[in-house]
Formats: sequence, structure tokens, C-alpha cells
Amino acid sequence: MYPAHGPGSLCGKTTSTDLDSSIGKELKTNYALQPMSQEEFIKVLLEDQPFVPKYFGHDVVLNRLGAQPFEDSVRAVPRVHSATELVPGTLIIDTRPAAQFRAGHLPGAINLMDGGKFETWLGSIVGPKEKFYLLADTQIALDTVIRKSAKIGYETNIEGALLTPSQLPTSSPDLDLARVRERPDNFTIVDIRNRAETEQPIFPEALKIPLPELRERAHEVPTDKPILVHCAGGYRSAAGSSILQVALPQAEVFDLGEAVTEFQSQAVH
Repeated sequence: MYPAHGPGSLCGKTTSTDLDSSIGKELKTNYALQPMSQEEFIKVLLEDQPFVPKYFGHDVVLNRLGAQPFEDSVRAVPRVHSATELVPGTLIIDTRPAAQFRAGHLPGAINLMDGGKFETWLGSIVGPKEKFYLLADTQIALDTVIRKSAKIGYETNIEGALLTPSQLPTSSPDLDLARVRERPDNFTIVDIRNRAETEQPIFPEALKIPLPELRERAHEVPTDKPILVHCAGGYRSAAGSSILQVALPQAEVFDLGEAVTEFQSQAVH
């Protein structure tokens, strides 16, 4: 027996890392193939399933209809040579590292850093019919994120791809960690981890909104106090804090970033 695809997919939970198996081995070791009633099978299969990204349904249709040739479709992505060419109100995906983004970015941009799961998070945050601009620091980096976007059929959504402009008028506020340690209740804390992760809270009073739902549910976040966004390691909080900065321009939004590991250790003890 061979798997349909490799491990690490959001298609299901606890996917095996094996590249081949046998029916006998699976009958002995696969949790879903153990003797149980239909009701038990449904319950165990549906418990703790990963979230379903927005692009999944889109890709099902695309696969049925047939996608355009990959290289041709990538080459067809429009290039933008100046930020003045951007259509106002169109989403901007800034793929630079979080520190660079916080130091300066275009108004309305979301910081979705290039990384191992860039296309998964792109297709989880951005809808399959939503147009966006793609921004990176170098031509190589820009070509990389264009190709990653194409892996989920989103290259046709790219309104334009551009290199980082020299003028970046917007910056994100710096976080004073001492303020968080001393009085976390002075912040509205938003935990954007997946639901299964939040069963072990880092901040017990945090508002729980998974990152894939944050753009649609940003109105649920109170703005009477500064907002602190955290995930498990910093990647998602960079995206989440930038989403809330766009959605709640009147609020002060901070990204806890990698400093969350300090608070995680405190929560465990």
C-alpha cells in the first residue's frame, strides 16, 4: 500500500510518516481501523481534526476543471514597479520577516512571512476569489512566493507582484514586555492558535480566535485596552497582529512574537 500523499497535510489528523505500508500492518496499528461501532468511528475520526483552509474547496473545483500549465500561469502574474500603481483597497500580502515589517510597511498590509507553510496560511487567510498584491524584498524571494501561491491555484488571484518600496510609511508599535509581565490584565489578549492548542492556555483570560477566522471575526476584539496577539512561536502572531491593525485602526495592537515562549514556560509550571 502507498499513501495518497506525504505526511503533514491538513487533510486529516495524525497522518503517518510512512511512505509505504501493508493492509496487515494498518489493521494492527491504525487507530481508525480498530474494532468499534459506527458511532465510535465517527466520533474518533472527527475529534481534533485540523481546520479546513479556504482554498480546499477551490482546489477541488480547479482539479476537476483542469488548471493552466504551471509555468505559463506563473509567468503570467503581473509585475508592479511602484507602490503608486496599487489599486486602493486591494489586500497586500507582505512576505518579509516580522521585524522588517514592524519597522515599516505599506498601509493595509498583512505580514505573512515566507516559510515552510506559506501557501497553507495564504490559502487559510485569503479567500479563493480575493485579489491581492504580493510583496518581497528580492526578485528571488518574490519569484518563490509567486510559485508557492501557484501551488494552491492562487497565482491568478495576484493583482500584481512587487519588490519592497523604498518608502514604507507605516510602522507597528514596539512592545514593552515588562508591561505584559507586570499587568497582563492591562491588555486584551488574543490567542490565535488552533482550537486544540488552546486547551492548554498561556493566558487564561485570552480571547480565542484561530488565525484562519481572524479577519472575519476581528469585530469581536474589544478596543478599550491595548491588544496583544500571541500564537505558539511567533509566525502566526505576526500575521494576526497585522490583520487586527488593518481591521481596528483605532486600536493599539502588539505582537508578542517569539517572546511567547517565556510565558509558555510560566504557564507549564
